[in-house]
Amino acid sequence: MTYRLSPVLFALVVAGLIGGGPDDAYAQSGTVEGTVVHAETDAPLSDVNVVVREEGEVPRREDGPVGTSTDGEGRYRLGGLPPGTYRVQATAVGFMPSEKPVEVRAGQTQTVRFALMPQAYELNEIVVQGRGARETRATTVQRVEAAAIQQQDAADVSELAQLIPATHVATNSRGQTILYLRNAGDRQVGQFFDGALLNVPWDNRVDISLFPSSVVGEVTAAKGVVPVQYGTNVIGGAINFQSRTLEQAGQHTDVSAQVGTAAHRQGALTHLGRTARWDYTAALQYTERGNMPLPGEADVPFSQPLSDRRVNTDRQLLSGFARASYRFDGAGQLALTAMQVDAEQGIAPESNLNPARASVRYWRYPRWQKSVLIASGRTALGTRTAVRGAAWGSRFAQDIHQYQTVAYRALDEMQEDRDVTGGVRLVATQDLPAGTLVVAANGLTTRHRQTNTLFDRGEPQPDSTSSFRQHIFSLGGTYDIDIAPRLTASAGLSFDGTATPDTGPFPERDPFYAVGVTSGLSYQLNDTYRLRASAGRKGRFPTMRELYGGALGKFVPNPGLSPVTAWIGEVGVERRGAGLSGSATVFLNRVTDAIDQRTFQQGPNAGKEQRINLGGSRVYGVETTARWPVTSALLFDGHLTWMRPRGTNEGDTQPLEEKPEWLGTGSLTYTLPGGLTLMAQGQYTAGTQARTEQNTYVTLPTSLILDARVGYSVGQWVPEVTEGELFVRVDNMLDEARYYQLGLPGAGRLFRAGLSLSF
Repeated sequence: MTYRLSPVLFALVVAGLIGGGPDDAYAQSGTVEGTVVHAETDAPLSDVNVVVREEGEVPRREDGPVGTSTDGEGRYRLGGLPPGTYRVQATAVGFMPSEKPVEVRAGQTQTVRFALMPQAYELNEIVVQGRGARETRATTVQRVEAAAIQQQDAADVSELAQLIPATHVATNSRGQTILYLRNAGDRQVGQFFDGALLNVPWDNRVDISLFPSSVVGEVTAAKGVVPVQYGTNVIGGAINFQSRTLEQAGQHTDVSAQVGTAAHRQGALTHLGRTARWDYTAALQYTERGNMPLPGEADVPFSQPLSDRRVNTDRQLLSGFARASYRFDGAGQLALTAMQVDAEQGIAPESNLNPARASVRYWRYPRWQKSVLIASGRTALGTRTAVRGAAWGSRFAQDIHQYQTVAYRALDEMQEDRDVTGGVRLVATQDLPAGTLVVAANGLTTRHRQTNTLFDRGEPQPDSTSSFRQHIFSLGGTYDIDIAPRLTASAGLSFDGTATPDTGPFPERDPFYAVGVTSGLSYQLNDTYRLRASAGRKGRFPTMRELYGGALGKFVPNPGLSPVTAWIGEVGVERRGAGLSGSATVFLNRVTDAIDQRTFQQGPNAGKEQRINLGGSRVYGVETTARWPVTSALLFDGHLTWMRPRGTNEGDTQPLEEKPEWLGTGSLTYTLPGGLTLMAQGQYTAGTQARTEQNTYVTLPTSLILDARVGYSVGQWVPEVTEGELFVRVDNMLDEARYYQLGLPGAGRLFRAGLSLSF
């Protein structure tokens, strides 16, 4: 292996060898300083990473890397640079990166000013709390960037979510793939696409495995005490999948294709463009697979007629996406986004249940459709006031077919769900002499229509149709203030409410109301370390499905459920630098009236389940992250979280089902000369408790899933191609059985190969 000494390092070494001390070395060096501001408001931006690069590398001094962060006034200073030509880069969450050349001269100071443009997804209120001028960032905000997304070769967004620290992605017995942040409870995490809520309000969750990955440019997670901009029912954090946009003028087209085991086939076409006023994105993706391979030593004693394939796990997915944005003079922008997803899939049966004694889901989804239309915009009202907002409408349709046996031939019952939802969000930001005030209003209205049809000897019987309707609103504000040059604080208050004017065949319910409180502190110790702390109180209302849903006879409705209240807190430290970076966060989520479920042991509902309010639940733990460029060619990126999930009911303590105590992901990426890239990845899960039909708990097996990937750049060999890669990967190399819950193991060993080209 050949190592190349950077000219910057060479200059530093020579300066030391010829006898000059530190003072002499710095006398022969130069300085770069300046400010970083918001391009649309000219407000100073704090905590912006500023590094000096030479030929793509970050040079280093004897006292550390040549990198820093801006202070509360947006200022930065980089000293001790040997004379030469460099590129200075400024990056910040929620803004487009900017890079400028600079000529450093001995004994002189060069001034470089940056004006960062907001990312196109700034309207989503997911990343940027205010306009960036006095953002406290007291809570945890994490991103999965484009490079990591590309290396996942993901068929859907669920394969991207697992890269977020302390995130558990699981497929339940309904076949829904759901993500949980820090072991948050069911229906506590908000999932957004370009700022619009993906969750179906009837259930307040959505199967994220049925959303395409080809248009996702970045994934952002907010944990702990979430700001008021998220609206109501988001007490376990929020995930935002942000669509790709072109950062510079021009056009860009991506074409990709994959094939693999289990009859996996995937193709995607994405086109992006940008002019002085317009930017647009359009994409199509098709994915299909057969039954997934059954992992070795999987314990599936019932409802598993195939020896090597997991029965009834096939899928077809077709999606279309389009987005266009127009920028007006000044700070105005208007965008329109449309997305359509059509899918069909089977659901693996619960293979721990004996169908002779228990009710087993033999389900298929012959129809799963999601349509979303989003209109968003922003404008500045003077130099210190800005208003931004979004309105969206969505339609969700799914058909559930319940079969009599694992043969999936004779129908037993059929359910048709139709949901129409409209939402709106308005956020006003006002810069004040001592801080920034953010006021947010959210509204959501939804209608759910459900039709059930029973079958007798294959013939449909008269059906029953029920209609439900719900209104949800949230109004709140947050005030951010600079207490000292390195110390910022925030305080927020919100008022949330929900009403259910149409409850189908059930009695009417009174409206629910809740008050939320948020607070936070952030202290920048130096250019590298930052401390933060936050605490708050938030509420979640029972969903219509929790109150009234029967799940094709699997559940007994419970219209008497009470709202959930969460007390949330975290304390963390972050290290940010050009070398090793990472974080450690201690967190606590204490919930009263937590919603769980039980199984009836006797009586007319024996074997069925019902949702109940526990006395409470608590999850506390430690989340750690690390990113270390070991060399210019070798990168380690990973996270490990320990959690203690427990529930209380009638004075007794019990585990929280399907909540792991240990979660970890680590990856090593090695870039070799000639365009070859190697990656190894591991996912660790341990300490998960599962509830049996007898309402007892057992521990699911510990799992370590190892993946490997080899990529080769082919752009240099194909004319007219700016970028291209050929890859081969194997997922779950050891064919490990990973259980999401009893009787539901994940897929075994999978092989995939693919090609992507960019024009």
